[in-house]
Amino acid sequence: MLTGRKYRLAFTPEQAEFAGTIGTIGTIGTICRSVWNTALEQRREYRRRGVWMNNYVAQAGELADAKTEHEWLKAAPSHVLQQTLMDLDRACREHGTFTVR
Repeated sequence: MLTGRKYRLAFTPEQAEFAGTIGTIGTIGTICRSVWNTALEQRREYRRRGVWMNNYVAQAGELADAKTEHEWLKAAPSHVLQQTLMDLDRACREHGTFTVR
């Protein structure tokens, strides 16, 4: 028999704003969207040049370097940003890079 559990989180107002549960995207959502869009554009640029990128592993390494250069990336937990890149990698493998010409 399959069973499940439900949990109710009680955010503080600061946590709710950070997570974006108040009806806005929030800090984490904004950072993840920026990482997604930047990584997708990077993949598209490689495709335009006729070069294939090493996918998630290469971009995760570059993300680690970017976190040292850009302070705002440190606001989001690393595993959240890595999952964003994994999701992008899967989407690109299944559907392509959606190259816009």
